[in-house]
Amino acid sequence: MNNKQLAVWHEGELAVQKLAGTDLRMAEIGNKFIREFMPEQHRDFFQSLSMIFIGYNDYSSDIMASVLFGSVGFIQSPTENELVINTQYSINNDINSDLKTGDRIGLVGIEFNTKRRNRINGVITEINQKNIRLKVLQSYGNCPKYIQPKTLIPNAHYGNFITETRQLLNKSDKKVITNADVFFIASSFDDGQQLNNRGVDMSHRGGDVGFVKINETGQLLVEDYFGNGFFNTIGNLYKNPIANLLFLDWRTGDAMQITVSSKILWSEDHTQNKTLTHSENTAVTKAKRTLCFTPVEIKHITHALAYRQVGDYNDKKR
Repeated sequence: MNNKQLAVWHEGELAVQKLAGTDLRMAEIGNKFIREFMPEQHRDFFQSLSMIFIGYNDYSSDIMASVLFGSVGFIQSPTENELVINTQYSINNDINSDLKTGDRIGLVGIEFNTKRRNRINGVITEINQKNIRLKVLQSYGNCPKYIQPKTLIPNAHYGNFITETRQLLNKSDKKVITNADVFFIASSFDDGQQLNNRGVDMSHRGGDVGFVKINETGQLLVEDYFGNGFFNTIGNLYKNPIANLLFLDWRTGDAMQITVSSKILWSEDHTQNKTLTHSENTAVTKAKRTLCFTPVEIKHITHALAYRQVGDYNDKKR
């Protein structure tokens, strides 16, 4: 293991890459795809967004997954390794009280209509009541695979927040989860070393409706198909099983943040991937792993989303 590998990947990512058979390829390409700066097209991309998904640690040091909203331009990139983000509007408008200078956060930007997606892990260098300034530690693009296109419009009911907290999923929660075609995972790895690959990561999971299943004990099961081979999220979960899942009900404008304990369930034949080339791997459709999430706490926020999907039930009522 060389210093370049350690600079890009932490021990959890390296362990999962080895189990999945992507370790040799990641050792070769990791520092080419994961940078300490944003290419010009990524800077333009983030500045064109009207929402961005964020993973962070809250005031009690619990990991959280959330989303920030604004008009186009609420994110600015003054330099190739900085973002300035207006944090005034989130799914419950309390994120500003949780963030502080020095925090490591993860960001995912997605254009649902074009299926473009880019990620950043960074550290907050400045903060005030309106904005955070972020130094980029890791910047990289993700492929559009598994992103379901959506057309979104402003939600007139956004901001009329009602928050309910419970320990068990109810019938309504389960319906949102099993009807979802996307959710987000905030995960983290922190061993005290101030390296770029430490801190909170935010990632996207998508698929056809029903790709998230719930078993008889209330655990969420998500098959993990071949992706970029980085295993940022699963590498975090390998070392730290506590995560936070964000489910969005685009019809109603509601959201759920679910704190979970995680397990990675490997299929018996997952090692067969090691003999395949990269081009062959991209054609593999059989899941080699299943993520198993046990809910610890469920937070449901009514009217949490500043945008909702065209054709939701509110439209039908008018």
